Amino acid sequence: MNKSYLINKDFADTRLDKWLKTSVCNVPQSLIEKSIRKGKIKVNNKKKKSSYKLQINDRVNLYNINFIKKIQK
Repeated sequence: MNKSYLINKDFADTRLDKWLKTSVCNVPQSLIEKSIRKGKIKVNNKKKKSSYKLQINDRVNLYNINFIKKIQK
């Protein structure tokens, strides 16, 4: 399952890992780090570090990741 997200001006200069936690799904930091290292999360079809600062019109691609949002009771 591949998903693609386009970064708008609201998230410019935001770290990749922080953007994933707030915009995509609230998952553990270790899972985000591991997915980035293994190349399952890419920015503009290139591997980046979790500290990469997103720019306007960057395309973040998630490959074979099934982040499920937590349902709060």
